Order: sequence, then C-alpha cells, then structure tokens
Amino acid sequence: MTTALIEKKLALVPNEYLNEISRYIDFILYRINEKSSKNFKRSPGVMKKKVYMSDDFDAPLDDFKEYM
Repeated sequence: MTTALIEKKLALVPNEYLNEISRYIDFILYRINEKSSKNFKRSPGVMKKKVYMSDDFDAPLDDFKEYM
C-alpha cells in the first residue's frame, strides 16, 4: 500500500476520528520501536557518573515524621 493511497483514505475520515487514528499510529510505531530495541545490546557502566544519589537518600523525610 502506498502513502498516497493512505492519504486518500485519510481524507475521507471525519475529523472526530483523527485523534483515534493518530493514537493507533503511535501504537504501531511503539511496537516497531519495541521490536528493534530487543536487538539492542546492553553494556554495563554506560550511565556511570551520570546519576547522583545523595548520602541521606535512605533518611526519613520530614513530611512523614508524625507517622513514625
């Protein structure tokens, strides 16, 4: 199927259905991206020194003092 044929069909669709068509296209693109990402090989240490966690990360929050 050619893009021109799809454009002709899309021109016949009422405006209230265009949002639904757009969401479906997004879904298809997501599935395509998901399949291609399965072939992606992970390598350890890629995010090294790009993520920071404070020393008091596990410390209780002041907002929850009344519950402790």
